[in-house]
Amino acid sequence: MTRSLGPSFSGRANKQGAKALLAATLAFLDRNNMQPNEVLESIRRQGGRKTSLGTVRDYRRLARAYENMGMIMSAWFSHPRFLDRESRPLRLTPNQGTLSIARLVRSSRVNISVALAIELMRRSPSVRIDSRGRFVALKRVFVLPDFEVPRAALVIERYLDTLRKNSSAQKRGTTLLLERNCHVPEIDLTRISPVLRDIRERGSAFMDSVDGDIEALRTRKSQRKEVGELGVLVFAWTRPSKARRS
Repeated sequence: MTRSLGPSFSGRANKQGAKALLAATLAFLDRNNMQPNEVLESIRRQGGRKTSLGTVRDYRRLARAYENMGMIMSAWFSHPRFLDRESRPLRLTPNQGTLSIARLVRSSRVNISVALAIELMRRSPSVRIDSRGRFVALKRVFVLPDFEVPRAALVIERYLDTLRKNSSAQKRGTTLLLERNCHVPEIDLTRISPVLRDIRERGSAFMDSVDGDIEALRTRKSQRKEVGELGVLVFAWTRPSKARRS
């Protein structure tokens, strides 16, 4: 009589990991005021391929507009035309002109209307409007309040795709994409400020360098089949341990 060995370690880990991923996703959506019925409706729609594909296309259009704003802000902080003698971003008018948002959008070479770019800038803490109605760049990174869910969807979708590609690459013996983390489960959270400051400063310098390198490879309305996307995400996290030691 053969004894059943039960689920393998990887099998158990996959099931528990799926539950943890689902729990974290639902908790995140709940914190961002996504109603349970909306979440359930989204899950049901996955059964209809045409409907789900349409929803994904709509989301990607919105996400692309957000990404384009990041490129616009990057150009504002790096293009000599929009910098003063001390390499600080100049104030721009919303109208046509040499120093205008319209000229900045054209120089960024992104597919977004000037009207939408101005609307998003007005909503962003990365930009403020001075007393003369000119736009002032405050942060290189473009941020929108209440945009956590689309940002998370972009990151999670790309990260899961990276895991899938790396799994296939291992089987074929081809080059893996970068995917790693540095993680210490027990750390004194009261002493991490210098480490976080170092991570932020070095990480920002690294991302600025990478942004310039990959931006130089951007295609301009190319019709070649080899066109795709390349992105790099860097983030640091802290979370208190829920376990209490007696």
